[in-house]
Amino acid sequence: MLATSLKNVISMTALANAACRTHIMHWLFLALGQALLASGFSTDTTRTTSVTPSAFGEVATKRIAVVGAGVISSYYGGRIWESLRDQPNADVMFHFRNEHYEHCTKYGMDVTSYHGNFSIPAEELLAYSTTDEMAEAVHCCDDHKYFDWVICSLKSTSLDEVPSLIEPLLSDETRSVLDDFRCKPTYPVSISCLETRSSISSLSRLLVIMNGLIEDDLIHFMRERRKARGLDGVGCKAIYVCSNRLAPGQIDHSYGGKLVVGVAYSAEANSDRGKWSPSDKEAIVDLFSPVTPVPFEFDPNLLRGRWWKNVWNLPFSGISCAMGGITVDKIVNDPSLRRLAYKVMDETIAVANVDMLNNGASREELLGEETRDEMMALSDGMGAYKPSTMLDFHARKPMEVKYLFRRAVDRANDLEVPVPHLETVVDMIEYYQRLYSLF
Repeated sequence: MLATSLKNVISMTALANAACRTHIMHWLFLALGQALLASGFSTDTTRTTSVTPSAFGEVATKRIAVVGAGVISSYYGGRIWESLRDQPNADVMFHFRNEHYEHCTKYGMDVTSYHGNFSIPAEELLAYSTTDEMAEAVHCCDDHKYFDWVICSLKSTSLDEVPSLIEPLLSDETRSVLDDFRCKPTYPVSISCLETRSSISSLSRLLVIMNGLIEDDLIHFMRERRKARGLDGVGCKAIYVCSNRLAPGQIDHSYGGKLVVGVAYSAEANSDRGKWSPSDKEAIVDLFSPVTPVPFEFDPNLLRGRWWKNVWNLPFSGISCAMGGITVDKIVNDPSLRRLAYKVMDETIAVANVDMLNNGASREELLGEETRDEMMALSDGMGAYKPSTMLDFHARKPMEVKYLFRRAVDRANDLEVPVPHLETVVDMIEYYQRLYSLF
């Protein structure tokens, strides 16, 4: 393509007379620059990936951005890349931070997983250090000037960074559709989805993967920054996944499970209470159905799934941190801690059921003893698993206490449901957070 463009430039220059040579030379430099950009040329010598969005040099018809590519988004983004690898018109572009960008641009990304290991070679990995750079690559190189999906994963301690981080990747005028994911039966996972549209033909969807009950604050932050662009809001729920980062560019996905998605907010259905339109379901099924290593199912009831996740997270991640950072096997194998876990699960289920009834759930949808037994059986098989909050505690990194633990207690207090054991566990976690300034 570059050779053909240069040939055309030379031919037209030869036909120019002296009176218009200045104009032709100006056109020549413009055309040459366009030809170099189209060929993937970049003046950035630190980059090891081409600025051409399609790794195969063709116009991309499906484009996915993975933002803040840590453990969770790297795993799911990597699995999506794996499923699209043989499609010449599909791109999965990764935004890495700090040492992970430096490592991945040199060595690629390696993933070890319960569902099978895989790697993305450096020469095939479209890695970027900023979202502005990702947006530039899309806007400059072809007619597909938007992302079909943007997957954003950060700690909830960085919640207020989300609007500015993803802003370059979203359309100027948007409306939102929010999905929430959970994994079962082996481990619960929550992912939230924001759909944005500037026109019928340019459709973008955002997956916000983040720990805790952060939806109210995220909606506020997004509305404050994006109000002029028509953003209605986005929320996301709890997430924990049996994945630990071993080293830069290396992801360990330790447990397998089913990825189940339900809609939390739908612009088409004009609802933030779990109603959804057929296109909401169709879009997420289209994204994950080719990703065969990730078992997938659409769930029509989001709120139940939100609390279902908390039935594991609040007792096991909570007790792990409250006891100074112990692994899950220590909890299930100690009689006293096992009883405490059951009590916290019972209180969580009580809050969940009141919340669901207040939001129109039927009696058949309520959580019960089978949920508690399921979570204990799950934990019995985890071994010396280290929850992500425990890893942060041991590393003396900021802990996600506000959204992961305290917000559930606040919800219980608002609903006038007593949760004395849960509240004591959260009080103990907050003591450690204050002691070591883990904010």
